This record gives sequence, structure tokens and C-alpha cells, in this order.
Amino acid sequence: MFKITLSEQAGIENRSAVRLVAALVGNLDNAASTEAARGFEPVFERTDCDVVIDCTELNYISSSGLRILLNIYKHIHGYDHWVILKGMSEDIKEVLGLGGFLQLFHTED
Repeated sequence: MFKITLSEQAGIENRSAVRLVAALVGNLDNAASTEAARGFEPVFERTDCDVVIDCTELNYISSSGLRILLNIYKHIHGYDHWVILKGMSEDIKEVLGLGGFLQLFHTED
């Protein structure tokens, strides 16, 4: 099972006025990638904010999930905003680290 919930929160000083938060729950695997891509569609409509991807309840991410994150990064970074990964478990950090993703994204605990 995979679920994504989008919400807005106030931005942080010296960054964008708004942050779009995507809370991920479950397994972002190949079976969930189509659903996840649909869930992230509103992110690709935004050009005015940083994006926080909350991984607190993310159990697993596959290569197709990594591809989605990379596409989000390319879009948001193209508008001079940040994509921030938050609440990653050690397993998720390891996968993202091996793929070089932790060098691209900002992180928060």
C-alpha cells in the first residue's frame, strides 16, 4: 500500500514564502509508481515554492520511486527552489545515499 498527502505550510526565512509538503506512507515501489506519479501532479504545477518530502512513514523506495524524486528535483530546482527530504529511516537514507540522491537534495530531521 502507498499513500501520498499534500499540504502547504509557511516557508522558512530567506527561502520561499510557502512550502509544499508531500507526506509519503507505505512502499513507493514499482506497483505504486503510477499512483505516486498522479499524487505528485500538483507538485509539477507549482513554480513558487520549496517542496518537502516527508519520508517519516515511507518503508521502501524502488528505482521507479527514485525516478519520481529525481523528476521532482529537476522541476523544482529549475525554478531555484529546494526539494527537502525529511524524516528518513536509516534504510531509506542508505538507498538514497547509494544512488547519490543525498548530494542533490537538502535534508531535515
